Amino acid sequence: MTIAQSKALYERLQADEVFRNRVLAADGMEKCIELIESYGFNCSNDEVQMALNKYTTNTASDTSENFTLWGNRIPR
Repeated sequence: MTIAQSKALYERLQADEVFRNRVLAADGMEKCIELIESYGFNCSNDEVQMALNKYTTNTASDTSENFTLWGNRIPR
């Protein structure tokens, strides 16, 4: 995955609620990658994990809530 494509995946996670919900609800990393690839992204397991980690970390810091890798809120 190029840097531009990695940035595009992250931006898509932020902007497209349907895409984000489908990715976060995927049953495991393999299904998550299949879904992301169906949207035209070509990425490895590590690249997907980095984008999701960045998204959930930034989302958690923006809302002062904590999220799992898959975007589920962690109760305080």
